[in-house]
Amino acid sequence: MQKMKKNKGFTPIELIVVILIIAMLIAILWPARSRVKYVAMRRICGTKLKGLGTSTSVYARDYDGYFPQLPGNGPWSKELGFSYDNENPEFNGVHANTSRTITASLYLLVRYVDADPRIFVCLEGNEVPFKTENSQNLDISKLWDFGSEPYEHISFSIQNPYGKFPLHDSLPSGFAMAADMNPWFHRGNIVLPGENPNSHINSPQILNVLNKESYLAANSQNHDAESRESFKGRYKYPGQNILFADGRCEYENTPNVGINNDNIYTYWSTIENPTEQDIQGGTAPTGRNPENDSKSKDDSFLVL
Repeated sequence: MQKMKKNKGFTPIELIVVILIIAMLIAILWPARSRVKYVAMRRICGTKLKGLGTSTSVYARDYDGYFPQLPGNGPWSKELGFSYDNENPEFNGVHANTSRTITASLYLLVRYVDADPRIFVCLEGNEVPFKTENSQNLDISKLWDFGSEPYEHISFSIQNPYGKFPLHDSLPSGFAMAADMNPWFHRGNIVLPGENPNSHINSPQILNVLNKESYLAANSQNHDAESRESFKGRYKYPGQNILFADGRCEYENTPNVGINNDNIYTYWSTIENPTEQDIQGGTAPTGRNPENDSKSKDDSFLVL
């Protein structure tokens, strides 16, 4: 009678080898998985920024080439000068000189061209889409801002609409009109040098273009969660999505990508004969007054 052969299983050594191989494969593939996830989210963020640009262009066609700017003569501040669900503010009366905000100007895209509030939020930031709740149960087209705390619902910065050179439909094609969040702003507050709330930022936010040894780090706050990596003892910032006046939305690793390598997050210190450091490095904002503004039609200063 023929004996049946026994099935031979893994020996302990073989099992350990298999486990080690699987562990090595996971170690090799896991960073690639994170990278794919990061790139995908970054592209979604760029698509939303491009949608913001499309909505802005539609708005400009209906308003004689002007891009969104809340009416009134009041100062630019963090807080809106009237309730966001005030159905009938008096822009030629009691509200004419009250404060205006960047978020309320952007909300004009929701109010007048049916922009979806979701396009204003980047998935990698801490912001969430505005749900349009309000105490008076008003329709979305009746509101004037993204809620009582609008900075929770906006992830992008835009050329200062209250400055000397606000957005219009005849900007040069290479002008940076919007981008991921400006690092000098945090929840609507201006962050002074040395006071950045993001503890991972440990290198200067203003580029030192005269020091060729320095790493020209991009400054956006939108992509700082899972994308940090060591670079010569510093953090390597992943960059930012930038919307140009010709409709292009590109991802750049440095913020000095405007006209003549202008830094899109800072402004020049002088109108006359700006230096290379002025243009590519720039001056950080310290307030919301006329001194903290673009000094030229070629000087991008994306705020919020």
